[in-house]
Order: sequence, then C-alpha cells, then structure tokens
Amino acid sequence: MSSIWRQVFYFKSAWLIGLALAALPLLGAFNARLAVSRQLLEDEARLQRAIDYERSRAQLLDQYEQYAKTDVYVEAWARRARMAKPGEIAVVPVIPLDTEEPGQSSDTGRLPRDHVFEWWAVFFADLP
Repeated sequence: MSSIWRQVFYFKSAWLIGLALAALPLLGAFNARLAVSRQLLEDEARLQRAIDYERSRAQLLDQYEQYAKTDVYVEAWARRARMAKPGEIAVVPVIPLDTEEPGQSSDTGRLPRDHVFEWWAVFFADLP
C-alpha cells in the first residue's frame, strides 16, 4: 500500500510543481500590468493638474482680454506711451547729460582710486 500512496504523492507533487511553474509567468505578467496601471494613474493625475492649471490660465487671460477692451486700459496704455488726448500737450522731462541723477555719486567719470594711483600721486604730485 505504501507504494501506491507514494505514487499518488509523487503524482500530486508533480502536478503542484507544474502548476507553480505555470503560475510564475502569469504572476510576472500580472505584476507588470499592475506597474503599468499605476503609471497610467499617475500620468492621469499629472495631466489633470495640467488641465486645471491651463483652464485657470485661460480664464485669467479672458478676464485680461475683457479689461484690455475697456477705456481705462486704453487710456493707461496711451499714457505710458506718452500720448495725449486732443487739446492736451504731452510733456516729457529730459534730464541733461551734464547733470547727475539723484542717488548717483559725483565722481562717476573718475577712475577708482587704488594703490597705483596713490603712488603715482606721490611721485608725480598729480592724479591722472
């Protein structure tokens, strides 16, 4: 009897090993499909965020377009372009080149003082 049980055990073991070997490629394919599915879900979320951003940007541009069609915007743009209404005189202040602007030092045309110029002044009694 023991030989019959031994044969049945080997027969069942062979089937189990065969099933395990057949299941390995299926498990690998299943794992690969899960990875692809996970990547697709991440891409979908990223693209949805990009779509939401572009929709909000389009809405902002539509609002700016509506504002650009108003008289207030046109007048502000014309003022920056130094245009004048009929009957007005556009005055553009011009700063002469020989005067200094506020906040600038008065020695902008002179070279910076360093040791070479100081030694030059010591030996030749005059700064270049």
